Amino acid sequence: MGDIPSKNCNEFIAHIVKSGKELLILSMILEHPMSGYDLIKKIFFKTSVLLGQGSVYPILYSFEEAGILQAAYGKGDMRTKIYDITPMGREIAQDKIDHFVQASNYFAMLLDAESISPSSCHIYNDPELDLKLHLDVDRRVGSLV
Repeated sequence: MGDIPSKNCNEFIAHIVKSGKELLILSMILEHPMSGYDLIKKIFFKTSVLLGQGSVYPILYSFEEAGILQAAYGKGDMRTKIYDITPMGREIAQDKIDHFVQASNYFAMLLDAESISPSSCHIYNDPELDLKLHLDVDRRVGSLV
């Protein structure tokens, strides 16, 4: 297992997750249909940020009402709704993801690339994946300058 992220890094990750939870929810359902409970668990597993039911379910309901998601009860389980993305939702999610990546790249360009080091923040708790991420950010920042 890789290094544990610093307290400041964890706080920054938590802020990003909480402020971008709609996009995170869409991207996870884009990968695989799942219940609200499974979304909460997966977000926690990947980020160590626990989103409450009171913040996740209203987003799911609003996406369902807008036609971005569709929900169906699991086989033999009339209590658990499984959320899946609709064709329209797939387009919206991909568009939002693309815009987020563009904005993130622009923001990374604004940062002092000298202050970013592979050991400063471990997102994946896997040194190899973290290094690939940081090298990719360095490459992108360099190509934008």
